[in-house]
Amino acid sequence: MNEKDVILLLQHYRHDLMNHLQIIHGYLSMNKTDRVESKVQESLEYYNEERKLMHLQGTLLTLWVIQFNGYYEDFRLTYQIHTENKKISQSDEQLVRQCNRVISLISHLHEKMELFEAKLLLEDTDKQEVLRVKLSINGNFKDKEEVMKELNSLELEYQMSIENTNDGIVCMFAVPCEI
Repeated sequence: MNEKDVILLLQHYRHDLMNHLQIIHGYLSMNKTDRVESKVQESLEYYNEERKLMHLQGTLLTLWVIQFNGYYEDFRLTYQIHTENKKISQSDEQLVRQCNRVISLISHLHEKMELFEAKLLLEDTDKQEVLRVKLSINGNFKDKEEVMKELNSLELEYQMSIENTNDGIVCMFAVPCEI
């Protein structure tokens, strides 16, 4: 990542933060304190998730998540981190590569102008040294069976299971982590 990319990332980040603050300010000016409370709570939850993401010490994953919505026009990503005190630095590059391959494949196989909701979930497993990754993609697939077939044929670093849901597809795999 060069200096220009860093500046663009910071500008995007600042733009999002200003949008949140302007909405809160607007609600305050209209004396809609219930909306202010709701928006502040939503912002606190968002930044708490971001804190947990950064504590994973997955530099590439953090950048991937922060840049995702600006990079992929047809996807909107949300994420949740359900772990504390785990580090993914040893699997960071492979994790991002695997997520990118899944999103790229779906991106190439769907109708343009169709918006997909992606949700990334990292959570603890029974094994201390492993995190479960769930990447859910919800939306109107042109041919979901074809997408699942193509996903199953990908050669990936981590073995992945794919689940067909009413709303879309869930890709699940485990990555090593450190405590």
